[in-house]
Amino acid sequence: MVKLKTFEIILSASDGFFMAGEILQGYVTVDLKYPMKMQAIRVFAKGKAFVHWTEQKMRGPGQSRYKDIKHHHATEEYFDFHTTVLKNHDKCGKKFVLPAGKYSYPFRFQLPSSLPSSYEGEYGYVRYYIKAAIMKPWRMDHVTKTAFTVSSVLDLNSLPQASKSIQKSATKQLCCLCCSSGPITTFLSIDRHGFVPGEPITINAEIENLSGRKIRSSSVTLKMKTTFHTTQQTRTTSSVITQLRHSCIGKGQTDTWNGEQMFVPAIPPSYLLGCNIIEINYVLEFRVDPIGPALELYIPVNIIIGTIPLSSSVNHYLRFQQPHSSNGYGATNNMPMNRLSLQTVNAEYILGSVNIKEEDDPEYTRGQLNYTPIYTYYIWGG
Repeated sequence: MVKLKTFEIILSASDGFFMAGEILQGYVTVDLKYPMKMQAIRVFAKGKAFVHWTEQKMRGPGQSRYKDIKHHHATEEYFDFHTTVLKNHDKCGKKFVLPAGKYSYPFRFQLPSSLPSSYEGEYGYVRYYIKAAIMKPWRMDHVTKTAFTVSSVLDLNSLPQASKSIQKSATKQLCCLCCSSGPITTFLSIDRHGFVPGEPITINAEIENLSGRKIRSSSVTLKMKTTFHTTQQTRTTSSVITQLRHSCIGKGQTDTWNGEQMFVPAIPPSYLLGCNIIEINYVLEFRVDPIGPALELYIPVNIIIGTIPLSSSVNHYLRFQQPHSSNGYGATNNMPMNRLSLQTVNAEYILGSVNIKEEDDPEYTRGQLNYTPIYTYYIWGG
């Protein structure tokens, strides 16, 4: 006989987005088809960073060889709140019967102001979640769980490097058997280092091909470089965020990138400030790929992704551009950020969702177990 029809957590922010330092609040809903015996209903809120990976090596001689698996892990806890929203007031800790019906129990927690932004990666995460439990010590508890996103502030105006322009060049000399050809020369220019999600990175570049070969393609790629730390080891991953590409360049020809725009998608801010075991950096890579046996010509540029845009960039936009409707992310919030007249939406992480069910969660845990972080995305003109 199924007694529990509904058991879920409803957050005050419908999209589950909270700034560090805000009040995390909502309510637990319970819908019972029949009366249920219980001890209490409790709500738990937790924030933590976790890193884990394994290394495998074969050891030993001959048929005695075995697989040696070494685990590397680290944990950092930011808060662990809990409260009881329903209990037996007559006899504390004693079981009681909750009649059939629909119930709603509010909860409220103060989030710390120094929290790192939510992040989900290959070997670790910064994750925040709420769990509610109908406590039945004599039987298995009923548990429901949902994750929420926390955003910290990274104001680009506080970082001197963010407003500095970038000019880089590179030259490569190709060899064709016994004779050398002319060089491939590239030049890349970007007007600043700092950007926010939704903002375009304007790319100006030139490729001069004086070699004896065709160039297969050129590309600009934004990559996320994430470093995971334990007490003894580190591991770094690279993820492609977005890419622009030009096609073939013939011998003796020149190709120009003339103000082409790469919009920054919804991604977490650089550095992941407040977290000591995960670090995020972004690199813009300009590559030229010659046809034949030769290494690519490669120009890397470090980019800073913030949560509040440069005032100079916004002023330029407001002076010369007309705002777009939504850049494909739906209706806008109409919410100014940092006293700047730009609209924002909360957009889903470009690299997708994860399942937040953990080993210590009961097998039949309810709730929103598939979770996608969301980040502030500015509606910028193109």
